[in-house]
Amino acid sequence: MNYRLTVHPELRQEVNKLYAAWKQDPNSAAGREFAAFREGMEALRDGREGDYIGKQLSYGPSSHDLRDAAEIKVDVFDEGGTAARPRPSHRMVYREFDPLPKIEDGRVVRDPNAQPVRQIVAYNHRSMDPAAIAGERLGRRRGMQEPSLHGLSGGGRPSVGPQRPGVQTTPHRQPMPQDVLQQILRDSPPAGTAPPPAAAPQANVNRPSGPGATRSKER
Repeated sequence: MNYRLTVHPELRQEVNKLYAAWKQDPNSAAGREFAAFREGMEALRDGREGDYIGKQLSYGPSSHDLRDAAEIKVDVFDEGGTAARPRPSHRMVYREFDPLPKIEDGRVVRDPNAQPVRQIVAYNHRSMDPAAIAGERLGRRRGMQEPSLHGLSGGGRPSVGPQRPGVQTTPHRQPMPQDVLQQILRDSPPAGTAPPPAAAPQANVNRPSGPGATRSKER
């Protein structure tokens, strides 16, 4: 399944700065961050989040309520991990929503080809606590449950120990919120992340080499 992507406005500004750095020097730290962001973004768009280790986020008395979000772990910098226990440096936090409605003759009609929407909210080094950044951007208060998420489960993966088989690692799909709908209607993709036109020869698609997917068990 493919998804329609949108990027939180605050993250968009950060990505555009990374893109400018990548254009100047793809091998710079910021350039490598951009290349890895684009690869992660494409994976979420194409439904290939399984290429990365991911998990649903949750809520706790000292954290933001992110039961409607999940993260994938993105490998950008070598931080001393091993083959058995790598240490991916970055986290990409995202949410998922119902497809945009299709209107015909003033009525909402079923569209079997409609794409669900994924919103990328944060992308940062793990030391910066990307989940907390996402919570702030979504207007959540640390230690306070979000009323709109009442009854929603999350965080099925334990913080210590192996992941239980069959645990969902992607976000719970939620109804489209009005602010995200308005953003989709007015925005275009961040610089450098739009897919090429369908008619573009594949040989001419400029895709920087970037870090591959990670299989880390570390947060």
